[in-house]
Amino acid sequence: MRKALLFVGASLISVAHTAYAQEADQSEGVTDIVVTAQRRAERLQDVPVSMTALGGDSLKSRNLNDLTQVALAAPSLQVGNDNSFAIRGVGTQAFATTIDSSVATALDDVNLGRPFLTQGLFNDVERVEVLNGPQGLLFGKNASAGLLNVVSTRPKLGSFGSETNLELNNRSTPGSDAQAWSVIARQTVNIPVGDTAALRINGTYSVEEPGTNFVGTGGVRNDLDRKQYGVRAKYLQEITPELELYVIGEYAESHGVAGIYDRTYRALGEGSVNEAPLAASGIVAGDKNFTFAGDGGYWRNLKLGGAQASLSYTADSGLVVSNIFAWKFYNFDAQLDTDFTNSNGANINYSHADYDQFSNELRVALPAGNRLTGQAGLYYFHSTIDQRSQIAGNNYLPDFLLPTFPFCVGAAAVPGAFPPTCSVSNDYFLGRDNRYRMKTESYAAFGQLTYALTDALKLFAGGRVTRDEISIDLDQNRGAYFVTLGVPGAIAQSYGHTDFSWRTGGQYQLARDAMIYASYGRGYKGPGFNDTGATATTSLLVKPEKSNTAEIGAKTSWFNRRLVVNASLFHTKFKNYQTQSLDTQLQSFVVQNAASVISKGVELTVNANPFRGLSINGSATFLSSKFKDFAGAECYPGQTDASCATSGSFNAGGKRTPTAPKFTSSLLASYEFQTDGAVHPFIEGNWYHRTPINYLINQAPGATVPTTDLIGASAGVRIDNGMRLSIFCKNCTNEYNPNFIGLDSGDAISGIATYQQQFGFDSVRTIGANIQFRF
Repeated sequence: MRKALLFVGASLISVAHTAYAQEADQSEGVTDIVVTAQRRAERLQDVPVSMTALGGDSLKSRNLNDLTQVALAAPSLQVGNDNSFAIRGVGTQAFATTIDSSVATALDDVNLGRPFLTQGLFNDVERVEVLNGPQGLLFGKNASAGLLNVVSTRPKLGSFGSETNLELNNRSTPGSDAQAWSVIARQTVNIPVGDTAALRINGTYSVEEPGTNFVGTGGVRNDLDRKQYGVRAKYLQEITPELELYVIGEYAESHGVAGIYDRTYRALGEGSVNEAPLAASGIVAGDKNFTFAGDGGYWRNLKLGGAQASLSYTADSGLVVSNIFAWKFYNFDAQLDTDFTNSNGANINYSHADYDQFSNELRVALPAGNRLTGQAGLYYFHSTIDQRSQIAGNNYLPDFLLPTFPFCVGAAAVPGAFPPTCSVSNDYFLGRDNRYRMKTESYAAFGQLTYALTDALKLFAGGRVTRDEISIDLDQNRGAYFVTLGVPGAIAQSYGHTDFSWRTGGQYQLARDAMIYASYGRGYKGPGFNDTGATATTSLLVKPEKSNTAEIGAKTSWFNRRLVVNASLFHTKFKNYQTQSLDTQLQSFVVQNAASVISKGVELTVNANPFRGLSINGSATFLSSKFKDFAGAECYPGQTDASCATSGSFNAGGKRTPTAPKFTSSLLASYEFQTDGAVHPFIEGNWYHRTPINYLINQAPGATVPTTDLIGASAGVRIDNGMRLSIFCKNCTNEYNPNFIGLDSGDAISGIATYQQQFGFDSVRTIGANIQFRF
């Protein structure tokens, strides 16, 4: 067995940016960042965890409006299909609601069980932490690849305050005479309620026009602009000096397909069934094609919200006992014209889902100042999801053929008729549908302790026992199709699994401003199901995903903290990696367990404040993430492997995993002019660099995005009365870069390599202005 060096470390010490809200004296060096990567407040430089921490002011300064844009400042994080996440080259690569994400998301200490709950605009966010590597102990459900930890600002006692933030921007729209406009409005009010309580209310509203150009037909519902709005109320009550109650309630809606489902054709394979319909729609496929069409309708409605309550007691000794109960939900409806033309190839792609989750976590934390510190607790999670979906169309055949011979479904032609007629007619030429209900129960007991052997040397160890129980009732393909994509049937299955995940290591303080650490641990991601069955008796089970990670890292500060350098090395091996691919026999996408993946590399962060007012922050990730062995991976059309001609599959061992560039870096430089008056001008520039990336398991050549360089800049003034004005550009050089490239499934089934691409809001140049008021 190959011996690997395993190391970890280094966090991007939050783009500790010198913008307007930094109260610390920058003449003393890089500002300390406080994080909760181990579920307690600690200085980032003292935490033996590899992570990137972005403060709320940094997010606003760079105009990073949601989690997908955080990747521009966190090189180990990448965004893939349907805005899914990967860390260190590993993500779930499947937007299926029947499995968990390899990269989990937590909001205010509550794990969000499905990706739909993570959508929405940032507002009143204190910081976002990108935790690299398995997080199997302290954040609710396990995460085998990493975690996005979002922490919002708590209500402030005894203080009334208000913050208004308005952003107006203009986005390039290639292929259209008009430009795309967006407006984003945010409001926060903090209201004291007596001396021991406070209420904090956040509101958001936005309308964002897409960078793509729609040339579809009228007469159907087309909601293209992304519209989002929501409210979040937080109430903090000090019942006694020792006992605290913290309650949060929220509701939000998101509508429109922009930046998510408005795909365009990148390349047409020879003999593509889409060639004539695209020509009729006036669309020419290409890597700079931002135009799409449709006659079946495009719309998306997402409603989400919930409530949570935390009760915590702090004893005189410093012992803390806390309990967090949370309920989250979402309702989702969407309709897409999957062929993206003005003809009926597959006009119906409908999905509806209702999701609920309940969780409770009881936690006991030892006093932070003792030689022995740590925490232990119990966790419970329950979720249900009811979903129905359908994909259907006429494969570009005329509608009048549907009820006529030879397209009879389930019956022979009526005798004696000429031309023959059908006793049973199909609804669509081709299609599939399914309905399922899935339940998840998860129980866990966890603990992590740190013991200081000396003032310089600390050892830590932790473990988590998890019991997952899942069940599904699936009913599929009850519609009438001439060509059924799959088989009709009803399947009911259940599965239970118990797992032990753990982490151990140590850290050593070489000097006051230099710490090294090493750790080894096992991550875990629970089991799931496929939402499509090949037969009525097939197993839908997707086995748990497990990972083993070794890390070594160093966190150092130099020249009176004017320079911070953090570095880490890591080596992770994944077993039963869960991923999605196209089953050409079933003619549907399925989730399966790849045999193994090895991810290894180096993460580096350098932050500097050479003199007062100037801040330079850079981070980079060198990555090698490859399948070690993956028998049964789907071949792409034209692939020359010998097994592709016989089975349509090959062993992907040695191939890079999707969304795994060899090198990614992010650089930010900002300078605030030192003035004697109340007005302080500032300028800022940022650069994101990424080597080529491929979005498919089989590394199909047409799914590669070449080297990407995104340049951003802003300039403005900060005024001592709480006002901040700026103008900015993102992707200033207007470099067209898709968020995803994939094979067209219809052509792929026929052995034709046709590619579609998804453009996001940062895929074209954006120029805008931002104004903020605080008092």
